[in-house]
Amino acid sequence: MWTEHLAPLAEAGYRVVAPDLPGFGAARVAPGEQAPWADVLEFLDSLGLDQVALVGNSFGAAVALRMATVEPDRVTAMVLISASAPTLEPPAELEEMWEAEESALDHGDVDAAVAAVVRTWTLPGASPELRERIAAMQRRAYEQQAKAPETTEAPDPVEDDPTVLAGLAVPALVAAGEFDLSYFRESAVELGRLLPSGRSTVIPGAGHLAPLEAPELFRHLVLDFLR
Repeated sequence: MWTEHLAPLAEAGYRVVAPDLPGFGAARVAPGEQAPWADVLEFLDSLGLDQVALVGNSFGAAVALRMATVEPDRVTAMVLISASAPTLEPPAELEEMWEAEESALDHGDVDAAVAAVVRTWTLPGASPELRERIAAMQRRAYEQQAKAPETTEAPDPVEDDPTVLAGLAVPALVAAGEFDLSYFRESAVELGRLLPSGRSTVIPGAGHLAPLEAPELFRHLVLDFLR
């Protein structure tokens, strides 16, 4: 997902790393309790990185927010794209997509599950190339997760106590695409309000996956904020 962003961000003077989260890309799921924010911290430890700016989109934004909540001293800044606000309830259309995806997987119909994901997270005018790219990433994630051992989810440090956000002083830019679902646009405003050093903005022309849909605008947003 981040392939075309690594070189431009590095050329702007930053060291850039893009870890695969367990169950995505090439990172396998280990048995036991799953806490992807802890996996990111372990990854940073392995590279000897004490402090970083975090940039995440959708689930990645949720992971970034939780890592900053758990270890705020290690995070210099956050850019959260299409993140969910823990104080807002997901709308019926999202619940229906999750149910369709789960039902398809329960019946072994990976194609239908992939189609549900692509239909929900891409704009109506998205190019066939972008749809195929997202479908390929999602299919690979299903393949990884199908091989996963028995796991449990770790307690969620944000969902369990959303008030922790009021004490998170990390500078944060919270953005959503102009054409993203209203839930994520509202979440961007809400997170910008909840985070003491947060501000929200809209990415013109983008939907839920701004780094893929509006890459140049996305990079400009990130670099401008980090500077």
